[in-house]
Amino acid sequence: MNIEIEELETADYDILENVRVALYRLWKMKIIVVLITMIGVLLALVYIVIVGVETKCRSSATIFSAAYGSFQESSNGVAVMNTYSGLLNSTRVCERAVSRLSSSSNITAEYLQGMVNSGRIFLSGASTASKSYGYKLTLSVIGDSPELVIDIANAMAMAFSDEINDLLGSSTLQVLDEARRYAVYDTMNYKLIIILCGAIVFVLSAGIIFIKEFFATRVYSAAQCEMKKENVLGMIPYYK
Repeated sequence: MNIEIEELETADYDILENVRVALYRLWKMKIIVVLITMIGVLLALVYIVIVGVETKCRSSATIFSAAYGSFQESSNGVAVMNTYSGLLNSTRVCERAVSRLSSSSNITAEYLQGMVNSGRIFLSGASTASKSYGYKLTLSVIGDSPELVIDIANAMAMAFSDEINDLLGSSTLQVLDEARRYAVYDTMNYKLIIILCGAIVFVLSAGIIFIKEFFATRVYSAAQCEMKKENVLGMIPYYK
């Protein structure tokens, strides 16, 4: 089916005119877009208030494999750390850690196991980033008290390495860097949530209005009709 060039030009013109009119209508209804965006921001604020923003402290200690010499020894050291990393939440490791903590902290082995199971105590590694130190594991602790996260990180690192060494009858694992500092962070980036929520609601509301006006059956400009003059009964004011 052949389409004449004039018909193609007419179709292109109609599309461009509909885009122009849709943008114009969107601008006329900008107050609606702003109000909907404000409602979206308010909903984000309500969500933040309900969930709550907590300030947490994080401290880390480094455990490494004292595997010097051949490649095979280094590989065995990595295998030890990866294989036995699941013992972090074992009763023996947690009880060893409790014995290293001050009695005034009132920390129990069950409490430490709960921290491990909830992801507040975890291991990451092994890493070959530092060849001079061999392969490393990082034991991190997340909690509310700055002093407590440091103490728990050191106690858990020592307890974990001692337990693995006892199982293997060697001194493969050693605590390389004790936890001395802590980092403070918010559990929720509320500023980013507000910005993203506002931006998403703004784009969606503007897009819906634009699409609605683009496909509207109403005519808002004479240019939308001038390509089909037989459909025009008259114009006020009149012009040729």
